[in-house]
Amino acid sequence: MQGIWFLPSLIFGGAQGFTTGNWQMFIFSVVSLGVWPLSRWFKRNRDFNLEGEVLFDGKDVFIGSHRLPRREIFWRRDWHRFVWDGLNAKSAKLVWPDLLESAAAVGFRGRTCGANWIGLDEGGQVDFELASSGPHLMIVGATGTGKSELLRLLVTGWLNQEDPIDLTLIDFKGGATMARFSTHPRVVGLATDLDATSALSIAQTLERQLDSRQHVLAESEVSDIDALWKNGGRLNRQVIVIDELGELLRQHPRLVQVLEQIASRGRSLGMHLVVTNQSMSGISRNLLVNLRARVAIGDMDPIDASQLGFRTRIQPRKDPQNWRSARLKTGAGFELEFAFPIGF
Repeated sequence: MQGIWFLPSLIFGGAQGFTTGNWQMFIFSVVSLGVWPLSRWFKRNRDFNLEGEVLFDGKDVFIGSHRLPRREIFWRRDWHRFVWDGLNAKSAKLVWPDLLESAAAVGFRGRTCGANWIGLDEGGQVDFELASSGPHLMIVGATGTGKSELLRLLVTGWLNQEDPIDLTLIDFKGGATMARFSTHPRVVGLATDLDATSALSIAQTLERQLDSRQHVLAESEVSDIDALWKNGGRLNRQVIVIDELGELLRQHPRLVQVLEQIASRGRSLGMHLVVTNQSMSGISRNLLVNLRARVAIGDMDPIDASQLGFRTRIQPRKDPQNWRSARLKTGAGFELEFAFPIGF
């Protein structure tokens, strides 16, 4: 819009005012001409690249050199997200290292029995209890987003739990993630893509575990492992951890039947699946429907996010160095955003 466009209406309004005494048209044209540069200034100050540091001086909020309106009602939606992420990242640089150190001191156990510390959100510590919030977990994210780091964080927490627990680790990324845990007494099996025989052997062991656990519950006349514990029975929970599920099933397609059985019957038997994958590709419907707890890491593909069941769009966030953002959806459907450490 150009200011000269107002000239005809100004001339016509002025002429009408002098000849008839009716100045409404002229006044309206003058007001419109005054609003025009104001609207251009308003638009110019609202349309700028979201770059630079977020600053708050106690009165005004700045994004780089741009001062935002003092009334948040005039803020654009993307300004809210950018400011929140920026202030949160600043706070995290100061506070999160201390919280991480505190979590590491207790072996990344959660605040309640059986829970794991998995990271932090705006409210502080985030805990995850697999048995009650799963009972199975799937972690999805592209290469380099930190899936293996989150898996390592979870395994560390389980190894330090007070409750009896056994871990079977299957690492189809060369063993780099899980090899460090191989000598721990709670690790009852370790397989990698470098040893095909070990993966098949573990599959046979898991099949036998399914049958033997069913017999134990039947003999004790209870329906699940929790009831067995209440009656004084002893049976360790078992967590089967698989890094790169898609690659495992590509090399050993017959294992899908074993994993589907664990996913469908594992809750009552005390057997829990925890898997990672780069996308939803290669995961059967029968397996997916029982992997009810999900974690999406980083900038998730919208189709994958929809298949994972997240109700809101997953957007990348700005996190402090050595932290990654993710979104958790529990088996009960509760969703939250959190950040977890890498390289801890």
